[in-house]
Amino acid sequence: MKGMYDVVLIHPPALYDFRKRIAFSGPVAYTVGESSDQFIIPPIGMFSMADFLERNGYKVVIDNLGDRMIHDSTFDVERHLRRLESRVYGVGLHWAVHSQGALEVARLCKRLHPDSTVVLGGLTSTVFHAEAVGKFSFVDAVVRGEAEKPLLEFLDSLERRGKPTPVPNTTVRDEDGRILVGEPRRPEVDINDLEFARIDLLEPKRAFFSSFMPPHFSLPVCRGCTYSCAACGGSSYSYRTYLNREAPSFRRPERLREDLEKLSEQGVKAVFLFQDPRMAGAGYCEELVKELKSSNASILNISMELFEPADEKYLGFLASVGIPLTLTISPESGVDEVRMLHGRGYSNRELFKTIEACRKHGDLMRLIVFFMLGLAHETEDTLKETVNLWERICLLDGGHRTVVFAFGPMILLDPGSPAFDSPGEHGYKLAFKSLEDYANGMSMPSWHQWISYETKFFDRAKIADLTLKLIERAIDLREKYGIYDKLQAFRERSYFVLLNRMIMRGVEKAMRSRDEAERLLKLQRLKEAVNEYVSRLQLM
Repeated sequence: MKGMYDVVLIHPPALYDFRKRIAFSGPVAYTVGESSDQFIIPPIGMFSMADFLERNGYKVVIDNLGDRMIHDSTFDVERHLRRLESRVYGVGLHWAVHSQGALEVARLCKRLHPDSTVVLGGLTSTVFHAEAVGKFSFVDAVVRGEAEKPLLEFLDSLERRGKPTPVPNTTVRDEDGRILVGEPRRPEVDINDLEFARIDLLEPKRAFFSSFMPPHFSLPVCRGCTYSCAACGGSSYSYRTYLNREAPSFRRPERLREDLEKLSEQGVKAVFLFQDPRMAGAGYCEELVKELKSSNASILNISMELFEPADEKYLGFLASVGIPLTLTISPESGVDEVRMLHGRGYSNRELFKTIEACRKHGDLMRLIVFFMLGLAHETEDTLKETVNLWERICLLDGGHRTVVFAFGPMILLDPGSPAFDSPGEHGYKLAFKSLEDYANGMSMPSWHQWISYETKFFDRAKIADLTLKLIERAIDLREKYGIYDKLQAFRERSYFVLLNRMIMRGVEKAMRSRDEAERLLKLQRLKEAVNEYVSRLQLM
C-alpha cells in the first residue's frame, strides 16, 4: 500500500496504544467478538464515501489500522503511516469508543505529514465538531453528518484554495485559529446512488474474512430512523438534530439484491441488513422479499433487525426467501415499563408472540433477543425480572437454540442521543460530557472506569458490579439449559466474572498510589497476574 493517495480513510483502533499501555477491556466486547475489544469493523459509511470519492476522480483507500495492529504485534504504525503518503487523512470517529484512538491517530498523521490536511468524520465527531477543531490543533477539519458530498466539496475547495474552507456541513480552523462552521445542509445524495459493497477499497480485508465465522458484511436498508430510543445515537432525534435528516431514506430492494450479488462475488457468505425494513411499509417489504428470492448470490445467512415485535404473517413472508435467517430484536429490559421509557413501545406479551412465531420456522429462522444493563429506570428488582425473562426464553426454546438471549453492558452513552443531550429528562447523569472526557476516560486502565454515565438508581461502581453479576447469571442459565457444557461455563465464568473482579480490585488499589511510578508498577504486576491467569485457563 505504498504510494501517493488523494485521501486515506483510516479506521483506528479504540485505543491507539493498546499494545503498549496497561488496559483491561473486560466485558466491553462481550457481544461483539468478531470486532474484538478494539472494534476493528469499519462503519459502512466509510465504504460509500470511498466509492463516491473514487467515482469523482480521487485516488482513495480505506486503511483498517486497528485490524493491522491487532493481528500483528510487530506492526510498526509510524513506519506504515509515514510511507502512506496522502494529501488528506480522514480519521473515522463514528462510535464514541474510538475517541482516544481516533485522536491519537489524527495526532500522529499530522506529526508525520505536517503539510497534509487531517479530517475527522462520523457521528461522534459531528456532535463534538467545534471542540475537535478548536481544542486539538492537529485536527484541521470535521466533516459533519452524512459525509459523501460534503467531503467531496471540501476536497474540491481544498484543491482550488490550497487551505481548508468551511463548505456546507464542515467545520474548520482558519489561519488565525478561528473556528469556522459551514452552514448545515440536508443530505443531498440519494442512498440509491451510493455503493456500499466496495470491499476492494479496504486494506486489509481480514476483519470481514475471519477464520472462525463465514465471510460477512453489513448493508444499510436505509439511512435514518422512525424511532427515538433514549440512549441511541442513531435515533430519529439524532438524525434530525445532527445529520439534518427529517425522515429515513430507503435503499431500493433491487439495489439491495445487487449489493448481495456483488458481495457474493467477493466471497462474502453472510450479510446483515441493518435497520428494520418495516419502517418503509408493507409494499417495500414485499418487494424486498421478491428481490431476495430472485437473487443469484451464494449467501448462506441473512441477518435482519426487528425494531418491534413481528406477527406470523411477516415472519412467514421472510422465511419464504429460503435462505436461513438470523433475526434480532432488542427489548433491552425484561420489564415493560423500563423498556417503554427507553423508547421501545411493546410488551413482554408481544415479544413472546414473536418468539413463538419464529420457532415455527425451525432451521430457517433463528431469533436473538438482546438485553442491556444500564438503562435509566432500572433497579435491582427490575433486573431480577429481566433475568427471569431470560429463563423463560430458555425454557421456551427447549435447548433447540433457535431462540437465544444475549446480554451486554452499555458502558458508553452515545453522544448525540436524546439521553446525552437531555440527561436529566431521561434519568441519566453524565460523567463524560465532551470529546476530551471520552478520550481521557478511555485512557484509564480498566473498563469500569470507562463507564460514561450514572442513572438515578445506579452509580458507575454499581453499574460495573451489576454488569459482572448479570454476566454470571447469563452463564449460569446457559449451563443449566445445555447451551454451555460445564467446562465452557467454567471458563467463561472465570474469564468474564472472576478475572474482572480481580482486575477491578487491583486497579482501584493501584490508582490510590499518588506516586506515578509506584502506580505503574502495581498495574504492571496486575497485568502479569492477569496474563498468567488467562494462560492457565487456556490450558484447560
